[in-house]
Amino acid sequence: MAGNLGHAKPVEVRDNQSRCRYEIWVGEELAGIEGYEIGDDGVITLLHTIIDEKYSRQGYARAMVREILDGMRARQQTFRPVCTYVQRFLTRFPEYRELAAPSDGAGVAARAD
Repeated sequence: MAGNLGHAKPVEVRDNQSRCRYEIWVGEELAGIEGYEIGDDGVITLLHTIIDEKYSRQGYARAMVREILDGMRARQQTFRPVCTYVQRFLTRFPEYRELAAPSDGAGVAARAD
């Protein structure tokens, strides 16, 4: 649970596994998403962060990414930060860098053809 970010409505981050995305909800309204893929190695690739314009620049992206990474830490998971927002988040909050999987050199999950 992400709290309420100063709003009367509760804020919650959910893992919508059927759509391969995390979602941040403000009350009953979807405020944003973080798309992901799970590789064969079990590493989660964070693809993109999208926040509805109504909720932009109010801390929702930061709250969502923090909640996602806190959950990964608790489950001892690792991730690849393909999303530029998550990459910048790691610069601002280096305590989460230890969760990042070693890079394959291209910045994205390696794929076998």
